[in-house]
Amino acid sequence: MLTINIPVYNIDARPLVLKLAELLQNLPTESEIRVYDDGSENEIKNLNRELQTVSGVVYYEVPHNLGRSAIRNKMAEDSKFKYLIFIDADSEIVTDEYLNNYLKNLNNHKIICGGTVYSSSPPEDSSKLLRWYYGSKREAISAEIRNSRKGFIITSNNFCIEKELFLKTRFREDIGHYGHEDTLLGFDLYKKGAVLFHIENPLKHTGLENSEIFLKKTRTAIENLHFISGKLLKNESIFEKQVNFLNCYKKLTSILPEVLFREFFSVFRPKMERKLKGKNPRLDVFDLYKLCYYATIKNRRL
Repeated sequence: MLTINIPVYNIDARPLVLKLAELLQNLPTESEIRVYDDGSENEIKNLNRELQTVSGVVYYEVPHNLGRSAIRNKMAEDSKFKYLIFIDADSEIVTDEYLNNYLKNLNNHKIICGGTVYSSSPPEDSSKLLRWYYGSKREAISAEIRNSRKGFIITSNNFCIEKELFLKTRFREDIGHYGHEDTLLGFDLYKKGAVLFHIENPLKHTGLENSEIFLKKTRTAIENLHFISGKLLKNESIFEKQVNFLNCYKKLTSILPEVLFREFFSVFRPKMERKLKGKNPRLDVFDLYKLCYYATIKNRRL
């Protein structure tokens, strides 16, 4: 009845998978765990190959890197059971009721989002503070608040979906890089009339990047969002209204011209980046950084 899909790229997935395999032993339904390596380095592959001997685990290495969307689509196609749970490999189970919490909601909902939490203590490595602050303040949101927003935002690190519905929709594979492929999946599901239901069933995000990498991934995600909104969806008004970043950008640039954000970024980008990489990163500076970067790339040819 239940397939757990964990795509892996350069992450030791053993602790997560072994914990899930333990939980499966007491699950009152047929189930499997699929772990697909998407082109990791050999050192990581050698670690994760140990999972081949774990009962209930299907471990597979794809011949070449497929990317975040295509690997998830392949896993869904290969899955044996009716319901799919997608989990990112840099996650940690925080309750032994994790799988049961999904199971008891499956009869009433076709898409269920579990949520994310972060460690209550900041990382000792100050270079990871920005990622921790952002995750703790912006991503760790209660199910009550997520349901009240009644939008289409899915986070691909922790959600459950009916296989038939997923295969009719899928992650779009024309997004080549990191960022917002799950936002687009949520929108495509929304356009089909599917309704998301959020529950309090979080996974802890353990893969904190340093600020240099996180800022680079943020810029890539913003470029993806620009491509999705402008190229794939042709500035679809519902999408721009529901995606908080785009909605905020539209409101601000109705008051202030975009050129001001571009000029500000060209002058103050190094100073903002030093602040964000430091020991006291501020999310208001991070928000401004993203808005300015979006203004800078917005008129590029798609």
